Amino acid sequence: MSSTAFAQPEVIRCLAPEVPITDLPEAVLSEYRAEIAAEFEAYFADLSNHIACLDAERSRALSEARVATEAYSTFLNIPPAQKDLP
Repeated sequence: MSSTAFAQPEVIRCLAPEVPITDLPEAVLSEYRAEIAAEFEAYFADLSNHIACLDAERSRALSEARVATEAYSTFLNIPPAQKDLP
């Protein structure tokens, strides 16, 4: 088994999108209504991609855990070394 099978994952795999800001004066929200609506549409599309990424990461982690479990099982079945008695 190669050490790449247990390579550490990237630090961040699935970065969540930022929620658009709506904590603004009503006049600003009104003036930029179309732009803010577009930001929300992009947010929801990005959120869908983020959830798909999380699902894929969960699957990858479970697969890695199965490989690690098999490796550990193999390790446990190796008989301990016999020490010479004086």
